[in-house]
Amino acid sequence: MKNIKRIISRWLMGALFLGLLSACEQEKTLMYEQAAGVYFYGKAESEYSFVTNLGGDVYVQNIRVVTTGDSVNYDRKVMIAVVEGDTNYVNTARPEQYQLLEGIVPAGKFEGSAAVELHRTKDMSDSTFIVHVKLVPNEDFPLAGFDRRYFSLSVTDQLTQPSNWSYLSWYFGNFSVSWYRFILGVLDLPLIPFDIEVPEGMVEWTYTELDAAVAQVRAALYKYNREHPGEPLRHEDGKYEGDEVVMP
Repeated sequence: MKNIKRIISRWLMGALFLGLLSACEQEKTLMYEQAAGVYFYGKAESEYSFVTNLGGDVYVQNIRVVTTGDSVNYDRKVMIAVVEGDTNYVNTARPEQYQLLEGIVPAGKFEGSAAVELHRTKDMSDSTFIVHVKLVPNEDFPLAGFDRRYFSLSVTDQLTQPSNWSYLSWYFGNFSVSWYRFILGVLDLPLIPFDIEVPEGMVEWTYTELDAAVAQVRAALYKYNREHPGEPLRHEDGKYEGDEVVMP
């Protein structure tokens, strides 16, 4: 009989503990749902190349953020700071290469952006620099950065794989810097303005314009290979170095 009472007592204590744990988790979730917080949305890294900036020496990188809690009828400030003292996130960018700007979540919205102003320097032509930033609490967002994620921003003045290549690969195939440089040379553009944030002075392409560009590059590739019999255009770098360039 005593054993049965002991088992029942332990079961009740276990059930009570699980109930309290569940209540705490629900309370924590509810707090994040109701309190004003902000966090980085999506992929927490980005690389920018001044090659695409049409000769400009300054570029503002907007970083998308999403809020928790209710929307309000006024603009809210989003504040960021450089991550320091973390050996897993070493900053190689110098202070003169960037400036942290005040971000904003517009009135009535659940999304907004933080911002970093990037400054081109001569040594970016052969190097890439990285700065890691974090969201910090303020009066508008006391729970800013509650998920403890950092955003890693790389900046260079070299030609790099663009963020829209995952889509462009369906048209242009495998990526290499040499192949991308060939494409941009044919099109006489600093980047392919499709499914990507375009710099000031450019207009984002429609599917029709993209199809026309693909046809133009395909013709140029055919011409190159015809003029170099037995020596087709090949990738000169990266994962596919030495492979023949093939468009899907």
